[in-house]
Amino acid sequence: MPKNQRITLSSTHLDSQGFKMTKEALESMLPYLNGERRVKLGVEHIRAFPPFGVITNGEIIQGTDGEYYLQGESKYFDNNEEIELEDGTILIKESFKEDNKPFLESESKEIQNIHISTDPANFENFNGFEELMKVIAEESEIDFESSMVGRKSNLPDPEIIIQLTEIIVLALGIGATKIPEKIGEAIGDDLVKFYKLIRTSAFEMIKRTIPANRPKNFVIEFVFKKIIVEMIISTNNPDEVLKAVSIEKMSEINEKLISLKKLKPEKIQFLFNKDKEWEFNYLLTNKGEAIGKKKAFKKRNETFKKIIDGQTLNRGKASR
Repeated sequence: MPKNQRITLSSTHLDSQGFKMTKEALESMLPYLNGERRVKLGVEHIRAFPPFGVITNGEIIQGTDGEYYLQGESKYFDNNEEIELEDGTILIKESFKEDNKPFLESESKEIQNIHISTDPANFENFNGFEELMKVIAEESEIDFESSMVGRKSNLPDPEIIIQLTEIIVLALGIGATKIPEKIGEAIGDDLVKFYKLIRTSAFEMIKRTIPANRPKNFVIEFVFKKIIVEMIISTNNPDEVLKAVSIEKMSEINEKLISLKKLKPEKIQFLFNKDKEWEFNYLLTNKGEAIGKKKAFKKRNETFKKIIDGQTLNRGKASR
């Protein structure tokens, strides 16, 4: 496991995507890095990987070049163990031996409108984000809010996050609540518009975003009994996205949610696998532990090693 170290998270320099942070913007991040909940230490913004640990102890320093740098301490989990579920499934649990705290991203909040967010760096020009949101609004005819997300990486895979309201979640068959008939009719109308939104989002993301040869990540997120549920479809086929969020497929996770609730999760992630089924990937507990499938941790570790090996090779070439 890598050693804990101070790292630079952002700065007032112009970045590789053409964005420049102000000192005030850097300062606004300090409460998150130094709060009671922890910021996840991940690998290249790859959402499907469990965290390595946390980033904490944030501070802003001024460099000799006059620019400002947001720094933090990367702290890697120091405890790794296997746990067994009632059905015999073996999972990996990583945590700290001391001072475990819940993750910032696991704090659930109910929303009144569907919310859509994506990274403007994955469009040919800065207007691409606004154009996408306009098309989705016109085609779906459903009210939603939108926002941009920034991922500090050279060019991360295209990703769109769609956060659902409680009404849509019920309409998709998640949870056992019985819906009154009159309310059910209204929900039915919302569900039709929701599927228009999904269809348009999938088609337009695949058509508009770069790099074009990479799969697009469609993230469906909602709150279920105060637990954040995150569902990821990675594909270049819009029909696959529609199939993944069909009532038939979405309702299949009910039993899995009930089973996993025993692990005291605040956030649970599922992946739409090659067999076209929703598969549990990993979860984050109310203590800040990461629990998941062995292959999730294995892929994370292999990807991290490739990155480190590549950096070592490049440094070797530069020194010649």
